[in-house]
Formats: sequence, structure tokens, C-alpha cells
Amino acid sequence: MSDYEDEEEELIDYSRLTNKKGNKAPKRGLKATQVQDSSVERARNALFECISVPPKIPKQCSKGILKKDAYTSISVNKGTHLRTMGFSQKGVVTLFPEEAAFLVSRDALIVTDESDQPLNFRDFCEILCEESDGWISFDKYQVYAYLKRLGYIVMRSKPTNLALLNVETKIINDNCSIWDLLVQKLTHWIYKDSMLPLVWNYKYTNYRKIYSTLQIIPSSPWYKPFYNSLCRNFDWDVYKPRASWRKKEPGVPDFQIIVNNIRDPMPSLHEQNQLFAQLTNISNTNYQPLKYTELKERGPTFIMALVGDAEGISFMRLIGDGLADIYEVTY
Repeated sequence: MSDYEDEEEELIDYSRLTNKKGNKAPKRGLKATQVQDSSVERARNALFECISVPPKIPKQCSKGILKKDAYTSISVNKGTHLRTMGFSQKGVVTLFPEEAAFLVSRDALIVTDESDQPLNFRDFCEILCEESDGWISFDKYQVYAYLKRLGYIVMRSKPTNLALLNVETKIINDNCSIWDLLVQKLTHWIYKDSMLPLVWNYKYTNYRKIYSTLQIIPSSPWYKPFYNSLCRNFDWDVYKPRASWRKKEPGVPDFQIIVNNIRDPMPSLHEQNQLFAQLTNISNTNYQPLKYTELKERGPTFIMALVGDAEGISFMRLIGDGLADIYEVTY
């Protein structure tokens, strides 16, 4: 096919979509150029008319009202989308901005403002870009929408207080009887001025058991209690789709994701340590062990989503090579 034939390719006549006759006999006395200009104008008007036609609303479509805090309160609940989305606020199902924007883009939700004016996806993009709720951003939404389209269950990650992470008081002997307590009190009363061993029970026969008894706060190379204010939290908790999943009890996430723009600097080593500190009590059985490492599935692991304008979304997995607890050291 020649270049000349490509230039002479016929334009699409959108008047056929509007149930109007596009081919009409030219009037007598008109030149060919005038007839062609008339056809182009008619096709252009038909195109604008097709674009202006509002889409049909599906029957299984929920309805909601956008509040001033950028959250959407559901007034009509239809379909199965809200089984894994939203939260309850004063007995009303409420959606985060990213959840409402995703459902609006899928034509599964109709949202109006408090003045009963309908909102479209462009309005929600403005909300996301302005970070109206103080947390969500358009980069985070892109990662959220990408994972939702793949079928994953995505929720906002709850902040972790490192000062309370893995902190629990251990009793020396869980099966201690009343007689043992009485003997302990008498021994302490008789030898109150003497120095007694920290482990008075002869049940423990090796260093590992002794150290595990003396340890109040579980040892972790990631634990930094004086840097809580500088700690960055995860953005998304991701769950694989399963029928037994519940919003009230989601359980341990299969993946935890932090979002970073591709043009922004990577988290510093200290920030990565604080992120690993939030994972020391989370099982990583969902991750496949890496080859040629000593970490296997025991190392704390999370995923970083890198968002770019033209590059799209890339995922990078990070694993921390933490140290073992002191009572696990073999002698």
C-alpha cells in the first residue's frame, strides 16, 4: 500500500452510531470540496454527540456521598465489592478516597457531593493529587489500583508502635504451683540480705534456656526505641484472595508494601532498619527462600513499589540479614 493511499484513507463516520443517515445525495451545483467539508463536519458533530452520551448505569451499582474529610459514606450497598473494602464509621460503611476512586473508575459506584452533584473519576484524581485526607497520594493510588486489578485484597497498613513491639513479660515458670510460690517467699524472707541467683529453679540446664528466661524484651538487631518519631510505616497490607478472609480479622498480610517515587531517594539504612523492626514478629512463610543466602524464610521481608511517570510500577523485594538472639547461640 502506497503513502498516497494512506493519506486518502476514509474517515470514520460516527453518524452511524447515532442512528442517523450519514450518506446523503449532494445538492446540485455544489463542488466536490464543499461536499467533503460537509461530510467531515457532520462526522465531527456525530463524534461529539457520541462522546457526550452518558454511560448506562449498571444495576449492581452502589451509591455514596462524599464528605468534607474526603471519605465516602455508602447509602446504597450493592454487589460484592464492599466485602473486602471500606470500614464501619458510626454504623455506616465508609470508603477511603482510593477505594471510592477505584470503584468509580470501574463504574461500580456513583458518588455525589453534599450538594447532590455527581462526581466522576477526574474529581477523585484531584482529591488524590491534593492528598485531601493527609495520607493518600496519587502514587499510592496507582499501586493500590494495580494490585486491585490483579485480584488482591489491599488495605491500608496500620501504624506500628515499636516501643510496644514484641514486648511481653515472661514468668520464670508458667506451671508454678502454690507450693512453689510459698517456698520462694520463704527463701526470699530467710535470705533477703544474701545474693541469690537470678535463676533459682534447676529446671534449666543450658545457656539457651537460661538466657531465654532472663530475657524480658526479645532481642532484635532492628529494635531502636529512641527513633520512633523517625520511623516510616508501611503503606499497604496485601492479602491473596480467599473465601475465608474477613475485614474484622484480616490476619497477617501476605505482603507488606511501601510506596516510593522512582525520582525520590531510596530509604536510608536507618529507615530500612526501622521497617525491618516492624516485621520481626511477622511470619514470612509466604515468601520463597532466596538461594545462596543464610536468611531463608526467617529474615524480615517487605516489598517496595517504585512508581514512575513513564516507567510504570516496579516492585523490589528487600530482606534484612538480622542477627540471631543470644540464647540461640550454640556453645
